[in-house]
Amino acid sequence: MTGNGTLPIRVLYVEDDKSLQLTISQMFTILGYKVVCADNGQAGIEKAASWQPDIILMDVRMPLMNGDEAVRLLRGRPDTKDIPIFMISAYSDAKTRDQCKNAGATRFFTKPIDVRKIDVVIKETLKRT
Repeated sequence: MTGNGTLPIRVLYVEDDKSLQLTISQMFTILGYKVVCADNGQAGIEKAASWQPDIILMDVRMPLMNGDEAVRLLRGRPDTKDIPIFMISAYSDAKTRDQCKNAGATRFFTKPIDVRKIDVVIKETLKRT
């Protein structure tokens, strides 16, 4: 794991909304994170495998492959199975939350997200791993 005080925490942000992707990734960059983005679940899986982030922020509903499906596949791979994955969605209903939990998500956050809150939770989560 990076983020040990000398190297920045590496965040993979998987989000299909380009303006949101840009805004959120800039905010995390300002907080000192190294951020790489992907546009859908399939691209997220590929980037996670090649880049090995410390944490993944994953939108739930995306084209080509939804976030919960991507999480299931990431959890099934030996190289990505232990990476914490935070799901992010505008849909906060019980069904969506249950789908994410059952897929193997670590945490769930509702849009619009509070970057400072997620910053704290990321750091707490990585201390435990």
